Amino acid sequence: MKSLGGLILPYSLQWKNRFDWSPVAQETARTLGGSNVVWHSGLTGGRPIDLEAEGDVTWLTLAQVVAIYALASQPGGVFDLVWEDEVFLVMFRHQDPPAISFTPIRPHCSFFNGLIKLMEV
Repeated sequence: MKSLGGLILPYSLQWKNRFDWSPVAQETARTLGGSNVVWHSGLTGGRPIDLEAEGDVTWLTLAQVVAIYALASQPGGVFDLVWEDEVFLVMFRHQDPPAISFTPIRPHCSFFNGLIKLMEV
């Protein structure tokens, strides 16, 4: 099952950037003597999560789009994202606009393709 804030999402919805993020931050620098110094740390939170309904594969209904819009309209809202057997705490990525974007699959149609931009908190 896939859901966001209790709203059931289509099972065919894709998490496009699931493996594009590393939980490790690292920087390096050279000393005056030529040695390499490495700083590293584990990251918590901030992982971008892009959920995409695309083409003829996944469609969102008008009711789902309205419900997602209502979730995204809550300033500072934190929601459970259930993705099959995993649960993540997420919020919408309003710093990377638009946080949500939906397009009807045909003019005057009640089914939509779109993108939902979240980040793990």
